[in-house]
Amino acid sequence: MILVSVIIFYSRNVITPVLTVYFKDFLGLNYSQVGYLYSLYLLIMFTTDVFTGGIADKYGRRKILTLGLLLYGFSMALIGASHGFLACAVAYGLAALGSSLLSGTLQAWYFTEIKAQNLGREEAKKAYGLLRSINSANSLLIGIITTIIVAFAGMRSVFYVAAILNFFGAFLAILFLNENWGTREKGVLAIVREGISLVLRSPILRYLFIADMLFTLPHLHFLYVWQLYFTGVLSLKVETLGPLYSLKSAMGILAGFLILWIGIGKEKSHALLFKISISLMLLSYLLFAGVSAEIVGVLALALYSLGEAVYFTGYTLLINEVVPNEYRSTIISTRMSISASVGAVFYALIGRLVDFSGSPEVLPL
Repeated sequence: MILVSVIIFYSRNVITPVLTVYFKDFLGLNYSQVGYLYSLYLLIMFTTDVFTGGIADKYGRRKILTLGLLLYGFSMALIGASHGFLACAVAYGLAALGSSLLSGTLQAWYFTEIKAQNLGREEAKKAYGLLRSINSANSLLIGIITTIIVAFAGMRSVFYVAAILNFFGAFLAILFLNENWGTREKGVLAIVREGISLVLRSPILRYLFIADMLFTLPHLHFLYVWQLYFTGVLSLKVETLGPLYSLKSAMGILAGFLILWIGIGKEKSHALLFKISISLMLLSYLLFAGVSAEIVGVLALALYSLGEAVYFTGYTLLINEVVPNEYRSTIISTRMSISASVGAVFYALIGRLVDFSGSPEVLPL
């Protein structure tokens, strides 16, 4: 499982250090078009994610995971071959559908498998923490790998590498993962309705969904702007994005130690974790907005990334403690669908805002 997860992690993240710059600078799209691409991606996830979760709960999470990897890999190859906005929109739309198939399956498969192995809460936390630490360590390499690919083979090649990794991940999923769900007699729509009804009836799930929807705004904003901040506002070369992404990823390892130190398995520690994460991200934005200097930008990037990693780890562990196995994919996908609906509107608006202002310096504000 760890091997499959690592390959999937690389296949999804090797494009991350250069994605916005690829659209904006390499293909020559304007800020509005980049915003529209991200909005399209999230709009497709919003309309399909909850249903793909239901499909995974009914027909099997390994099957849907494999299909998502194949579709996402195909979309990466298309993005690498694209030359204009329309071609990118088609390819990125397919990537969104592939991502929709993936979003509620791997995590649901993992936590269901943990329960199938009769691991206790603390053991599950340690196992997930190990997986997160491994992926965070791999993130350090992703920035370097992406930089090397760009330097020697060009930016398009990053997407071809991503395609190959996705296809390889699909092969490993078929070869190594067992099918831990998919025996439901109910129809997909019935499973989706019951999953949503469970969210509406559960106070803790309602709270988590609302909190996550609010968190989506700063998270998506940061994804949109951090590359443009360093290449635009600070005028750094594109090659610096790889090492910066490695720094960003290193905060995930530090977050793991911070979470263990606070004691996420203890009652009431979740609230403290979320307070710490939000405070770190707020401080980083104040630094981004207040001072346009390289050292301050790097510090702000590190602080935000640490806060973000603490939030996502704490949120993932908490939500998986309260959802039942049989609706796990549906509920996780519903969460992604709600977040995507917020992001679809947000990205369209921010792209128009930047084009209207005529300067990328408005982004970190």
